[in-house]
Amino acid sequence: MNFTQNSLLKSIWHSIWRYFGLKEANKIGLWLIELNLDKEYGIIRCSHQTKETIISALSLVREINGIKVILSPLKTSGTIRSIKRAN
Repeated sequence: MNFTQNSLLKSIWHSIWRYFGLKEANKIGLWLIELNLDKEYGIIRCSHQTKETIISALSLVREINGIKVILSPLKTSGTIRSIKRAN
């Protein structure tokens, strides 16, 4: 893959701003906890109130740095520890 953690985050934020607006984007506490491009997974942290917005924004990202991608959330959890155990 030809993109970085920074370009992934930029694409996610662009999707949030474009489809949900700045007002909603200000509510989101988005953190990229882990990104493994070799195994093609990442762990994103957000507030529980904005989980559905993040899931929608991820599914609306179509490309990163000109590379066509499909970002599909596999699992959600209340804690980072239980998500890391699942990987």
